[in-house]
Amino acid sequence: MSAAIKEIKNERLNEKYYKIDHESGLSIYVFPKEGYKSSYAVYGTNFGSVNTHFITDGQEIISPDGIAHYLEHKLFESEDGDAFAKYAATGANANAYTSFEKTCYLFSCSTSLEENLRILLGFVNQPYFTKETVAKEQGIIGQEIRMYDDSPDWRVMFNLLGGMYHNHPVRVDIAGTVESIAEITPEKLYECYNSFYTPENMALCVVGNADVDMVVRLADELVKRAAAKGWRGFSPTSRERLPKNMLSRYSPFPRRCSISASRRTEA
Repeated sequence: MSAAIKEIKNERLNEKYYKIDHESGLSIYVFPKEGYKSSYAVYGTNFGSVNTHFITDGQEIISPDGIAHYLEHKLFESEDGDAFAKYAATGANANAYTSFEKTCYLFSCSTSLEENLRILLGFVNQPYFTKETVAKEQGIIGQEIRMYDDSPDWRVMFNLLGGMYHNHPVRVDIAGTVESIAEITPEKLYECYNSFYTPENMALCVVGNADVDMVVRLADELVKRAAAKGWRGFSPTSRERLPKNMLSRYSPFPRRCSISASRRTEA
């Protein structure tokens, strides 16, 4: 694949980064930091907890509350193993989070940036859902939902949103409820993944001891062009609208993946 690379400089800060329009449709940002020992990467999609009612390929879809967060959990588990275990072998620190309008996967490392970036692009771009693995995750996420129920600031925020919005999905906990996640199936996960995890709806950012050519080469290898999905967001006839950028201002407390690789394996 080919990519258009643009260097963007800030003379006042004496900083620069590269904006890459990849042929797949993916937007890539690389911030090389000469002399830095650590590197960071985040790979995200414009898909969050409010995107439960949308139209794709001309078909109206209504998904269970919490499915974006559930999908975040399930992507770490692939047919050839758990991504957290792969990161542990390289010494990287990995995590993920889901907010109202975004889902992001990230890592930091001091060595093996290319290997870790390959892990990141690999598991996010290769979904693997079965009835058995999806059912196993219900107990793990149910435990996380109950854990957040003990968080005063989390409950205060959603009590406020519940009082302000009677219909808009921003009033619903990002992880959903124990009852709503019980409705999630592999088919529903693939439905949301194929609608929102397309390169043109995603972005990759790499900062630190990073080489632009290496990042583009991995994107050429691991990011495939997706067919247009015709996604139009949630239906305006059945959801309240929020002012522009309101969701971003309401997302100071994203749901971070708080279950370690060992506890995920035991569940």
